[in-house]
Amino acid sequence: MPRNTLATSLLISLGIPAALAAEPTLDALLPVKPEIRRILDQRCVLCHGEVIDGTAEAREDLDLSTDDKIRETLSDVQTLIDVIAGDEMPQEAKLSFRLRRRPEMQERLKTLKADYEANGEKDLLLEWLGAKE
Repeated sequence: MPRNTLATSLLISLGIPAALAAEPTLDALLPVKPEIRRILDQRCVLCHGEVIDGTAEAREDLDLSTDDKIRETLSDVQTLIDVIAGDEMPQEAKLSFRLRRRPEMQERLKTLKADYEANGEKDLLLEWLGAKE
């Protein structure tokens, strides 16, 4: 029996509702709500999908620029939850080499990170991902 099925069966047998036992799924996230799309576009797409000087950025091969790209490139919702919850994103070091050498991109990333923190967008993303009630 696959591990996830076994774990879910165990939790259900212990009286824990299936909704709590289930791992977050991609289908539950899409289509992306407008307020989440705004956060993704303003904070995440710089490193995960924006076309800059004719080349698309795809850190960790993740493209968050559209629902279709999310569906194609996001393979594990829990990993996304973990990096957001662990304050690993947005992270200055994640700029590609070609962008790290450009001071204006470094400044843009600093501003992006400050605004993300000031606006409490981490909590909104975690709520969208089903990691917060």
